[in-house]
Amino acid sequence: MASVGALKGRIRKALREQNNYSKDMESAILLAAGNLFAYELALKDLEELDCTYIEEISREGNIKLVPHPAFKVFKDASESVRRSLRELQLTLATLEGTTENDDLDNLVESVNGVD
Repeated sequence: MASVGALKGRIRKALREQNNYSKDMESAILLAAGNLFAYELALKDLEELDCTYIEEISREGNIKLVPHPAFKVFKDASESVRRSLRELQLTLATLEGTTENDDLDNLVESVNGVD
């Protein structure tokens, strides 16, 4: 798993490739890198799970099944990453260097091509 420093470097690189980097963005870059680190850590935790639930004992002493807390952590981390990257005008795809068009890109291009 990448360190926060390495993630900051990846974010800076993606911003430079889009000609959007400014030194004034360092706080937002640090925030995004921290969120991305938490996201990757939560994803690693999920990969180690055998099931989506845990057993808890109710006040009455009964066993009840509840969602594993790692899923909430992952969901929250995912949302934080999405927001912090959006603030930098990045996505996980641009951060990873994926340049393939997706269905939304194709739709936008076809709408823009209509005169």
